[in-house]
Amino acid sequence: MTSVYGETKFEFIEKKSRFIGLLFHVKTQNDVENKLAYCKEKYPNANHYVYAYILDNKVQKASDDGEPQRTAGYPILDILNKNQLNDVLAVVIRYFGGIKLGAGGLIRAYSHSISEPIKKATFIEKVTSYYCKFITDYDHLGDIDKIIRENTKLEKVNYDQEISFFFYLNNHNFKTIKQMLFNHNDYKDSLEILEEKQVYAKVIG
Repeated sequence: MTSVYGETKFEFIEKKSRFIGLLFHVKTQNDVENKLAYCKEKYPNANHYVYAYILDNKVQKASDDGEPQRTAGYPILDILNKNQLNDVLAVVIRYFGGIKLGAGGLIRAYSHSISEPIKKATFIEKVTSYYCKFITDYDHLGDIDKIIRENTKLEKVNYDQEISFFFYLNNHNFKTIKQMLFNHNDYKDSLEILEEKQVYAKVIG
């Protein structure tokens, strides 16, 4: 599942109407409501606050917010679906410039308002995150410490009779790092998964 990172903005003028397209990563209905309130506060007195969102690949909603039916929110929702985005909110703020665009013009303007920020967005995808513990001895500390610090999200290290590393890995590199640690730990498999959960991470490449 792919989403967008943070907030992405695109703005343009069409026949004197100002369109501001915003993309947000959201996880819950409460997130959606908070972002909509944020948009209305940051861009006050607009004529329309059109939006569409997808949550958990199941919940989908679109609002035309006073524009002619299916000329605004639904074209935006269609763009989100065509880009296979999830846990995402798209908001388009319109300040009316006095010239009507017609149904076709509205559909094109609202679609453009979201297609463009999608091109600029940083994408994140859902991965399996593992919170791990790895135990080694002082003879192998140098190599193990280097591997973990360079390839994982290290949380802490406990130094006792043996050394315990606590860190995060995701499914993209789990097998590779596990093998590296095994090879540099005198072929002892001392990697323990303490917790496993689904999280979003930035798409690399």
